[in-house]
Amino acid sequence: MTHRPSRPAPAAAPTARARARGCLLGGAVGDALGAPVEFMSLAKIRRQFGSDGIRDLSPAYGRAGAITDDTQMTLFTAEGLLRAWARQNTRGICNVPSVIHHAYLHWLLTQGECSEGTSAGEDGWLFSVRALHARRAPGVTCLSALRAARGYGDPAVAENDSKGCGGVMRVAPIGLVAAQLGGDDQVFGLAADVAALTHGAIAET
Repeated sequence: MTHRPSRPAPAAAPTARARARGCLLGGAVGDALGAPVEFMSLAKIRRQFGSDGIRDLSPAYGRAGAITDDTQMTLFTAEGLLRAWARQNTRGICNVPSVIHHAYLHWLLTQGECSEGTSAGEDGWLFSVRALHARRAPGVTCLSALRAARGYGDPAVAENDSKGCGGVMRVAPIGLVAAQLGGDDQVFGLAADVAALTHGAIAET
């Protein structure tokens, strides 16, 4: 009688919490991997790390595994979403971009700067994490737009026509709330609104 090996049981679908952790951790690890080469040309990367490019964590900002401003702002996006969810559930109304904007002003404070027209206050769990009060080459556009903020949720001023990646690199957590928002169009719209808080060219599309 031939014995057939039993098939492994199908893996359980990941929970919402596991998806959130995977999104944030995967982004942070990828960010840390790319941090040492962020400002290098392809030729310089190949000279330093070989033809395959960087393959393991290398020192950046004083140590291997250091994240950059991209992960910092992604975490504050997630915090803003959590605060928005709490507000919606307790008060029944919420403007999500405004709440995320408020979270970004907390991030601005961690960088030793503040907004000219709004106040975020030094509160919130993320703000209390001292390791996030590290300046990791933050994007000039993000800094200038948040400094110039006049009201929560307002898109960047018209003079800011940046088309850089700084509006996109921080919005991954928004995809985690797709079910609550109702569909892809709503997710894309919220991500665009959040990106437009610092990148004026997005506000015009």
